[in-house]
Amino acid sequence: MSKFFKLNKTPSGKELFAYTSAILEVTNMINGDEYPLKKFLKNFSTHLDAGRIIQSSNGYRLTACGIDYFKDRLNPNNPQHVTRGEVERMIRAYPVVTQTNYR
Repeated sequence: MSKFFKLNKTPSGKELFAYTSAILEVTNMINGDEYPLKKFLKNFSTHLDAGRIIQSSNGYRLTACGIDYFKDRLNPNNPQHVTRGEVERMIRAYPVVTQTNYR
């Protein structure tokens, strides 16, 4: 199981894209699971407004278009591109608590 820690300050730019991808992976939201996403991010209203994230009974979940949108960040032609290595480094950089401790 992956481990991840909430950063004291949310990053910006490319580091934010890697951080978001790491969050979606360790919470398994990238595969459709629900999660109280506000434990990691306070402001994701743009994604809510665009229909990529919806509120659910146990927090939030990605819609099908949200899953596609965030998975596409691994595409080199995406302007918000991050590499698999950048996402993995973000996960390894903050190994403090397990995913299940956040639920």
